[in-house]
Amino acid sequence: MSIKKQKLLCGLIPLLFVILAVSPLCFAQDDNSAVNAWPHLRLGAGARSIGLGGAFTAIAEDATATVWNPAGLGSAADLNLNFSTQRLSLNRSHNFIALTKTLGSYGAVGIAASNFGVSGIPMHTDDDGQEEGRFDVSFNAYSLSYGIAIGNFNVGLTGRMLSDNFGVQDVENESGFGGVDIGLMGHALHIDISERMMGQALHVHTEANDGQVQVPTLHYGIVAKYLGSSYGEASATIPMVINAGVAYDLYMGNVVTFSVDLEQEFVNLEQSPFSLRGGIEYNFFTSRSTDFALRAGVRASRDVQTLFGGFGVNVAGLQVDYAIQEGMASEINGAGSTHYVSISYAY
Repeated sequence: MSIKKQKLLCGLIPLLFVILAVSPLCFAQDDNSAVNAWPHLRLGAGARSIGLGGAFTAIAEDATATVWNPAGLGSAADLNLNFSTQRLSLNRSHNFIALTKTLGSYGAVGIAASNFGVSGIPMHTDDDGQEEGRFDVSFNAYSLSYGIAIGNFNVGLTGRMLSDNFGVQDVENESGFGGVDIGLMGHALHIDISERMMGQALHVHTEANDGQVQVPTLHYGIVAKYLGSSYGEASATIPMVINAGVAYDLYMGNVVTFSVDLEQEFVNLEQSPFSLRGGIEYNFFTSRSTDFALRAGVRASRDVQTLFGGFGVNVAGLQVDYAIQEGMASEINGAGSTHYVSISYAY
């Protein structure tokens, strides 16, 4: 690592932890909180991460890192594209698309857009009990992210803009700043594996040496989200969220990944703002360019416990993932099962 990069890293890490320390005081819940207006921002992105229960802070190294932890962009493939869709109850839908590109030794950038919509909402009824029409509502988020790897550490930033469309007769628009996400990621406990596994389920860039690839097995990350948000004419804020996670890769011919996340939302609600997420992924390498993965996850708080499952197929960088969520009803998901599908490409 160059002296310049060492100095940059030594400056960024203390800055990150200072921000994490003072943010709970700066972004506490107040009367203008928009926590009920933008809960879909907490839905995440990508069926792979959902299948792991959202325990993705330490291993988000594809295009969905723009949502989970922008620091992961520093270890992403040269070009990465992800499109995800989620169908919820009550005519609700959630869609996400992101594109990331590396800039050589200067890190990587990513752009992303997400949409949460509700269609066919009934208007009030007349005196005869007949509906006077229906309308739609749409919430959109647009983000620009940057991440860079500095040795075994990654740092990243995401800036986010928000807008919504809502109206019965005349469409009303409202927009604002969705805040900044600041993330850190690290990798440790390197081992040597065969080149056959290179490019398959590896989380960081590697260097081959005599047919062997040295890769880390321990990953950790932390991210603070929605810092400095201000939305709408009332200058509402989105409560800050901190996620901290750790993951471990077990190489035994195939690869098993165990991941755990802790999440704390700084908001005053009757429901618990703290949750624990855990996931496990088993990758079967069926050939040099193809692998198949099975996933399971859980998300638990004092009030709600939710189970997740899913699978993924990767053929020469083109990956299709599916996830299913089973659990108690929620404000966003409604009741019953929720299905997620995503398509991604890495080159």
